[in-house]
Amino acid sequence: MSSARSTPRPPTVLIADDDAAVRESLSRLLRAEGYEVRTAPSGAAVLELMQQAPEGLDLALLDLNMPGKNGWATLDRLFETRPGLPVVILTGLPNQRPLAEATGVRALVEKPVPVEALLQLLEQLLAEGEPGRPETPVLPAFRHLRPASTVVRRYQALQSITPYTPGGLNE
Repeated sequence: MSSARSTPRPPTVLIADDDAAVRESLSRLLRAEGYEVRTAPSGAAVLELMQQAPEGLDLALLDLNMPGKNGWATLDRLFETRPGLPVVILTGLPNQRPLAEATGVRALVEKPVPVEALLQLLEQLLAEGEPGRPETPVLPAFRHLRPASTVVRRYQALQSITPYTPGGLNE
């Protein structure tokens, strides 16, 4: 009898983005962290990948601005195949949070991607599992990661607002 133990496979993450530089940099980062990575340059490529191996993915990073099928249309089809698949929307578009929350994705990450926060997020999402499966009966909370520069700019903008003064410009 063999005493060889089977090692669990590393989590497989799909990176779907039309920007080759984004796909490549995220792929390198995630592979260095021990993830198996698949990439797709378009929504059609994502759906083709899902048809080939629907259970082969553990998490998807999905850009909204892709040729052909945009991220939202791709997400609809993705959820038809794997309703509980943890999906993180990656976008440079503003004001996507309400729609992201309504669609059932797990998180919205605004570009440029905050690397350490993204790695922590992926770890948390993979640990939570897939809603709808017996081991994960409750839908986890939605998360929203903003680039650090956005937070700094918003803070600076708030600091530059003129306070209310009686008889001043605000009256």
